[in-house]
Amino acid sequence: MTRIQIDFAVAEGAVLRIIGLVERRGFRVVGIVMDEAGPTAAMTLDIQPRDRSRRTEILLPQIRRIHGVTAVHTIPVPQASAA
Repeated sequence: MTRIQIDFAVAEGAVLRIIGLVERRGFRVVGIVMDEAGPTAAMTLDIQPRDRSRRTEILLPQIRRIHGVTAVHTIPVPQASAA
């Protein structure tokens, strides 16, 4: 699983454009958290590739090209410790 954060301008259809692109590029969204503050928002997505050929390094620049997106970066996912 990979966790990415996307900062974007709040606009009609913005969330659907972002999630739609992620899905069309062969990733499943398995978790989502969104914070909105006025005209901007930050969405954190937990994604998994549908197959081994899908690469996050290719997905991130595609997300950056969506109108209104201001930043995209990966966030380290804490590893669960064995008890």
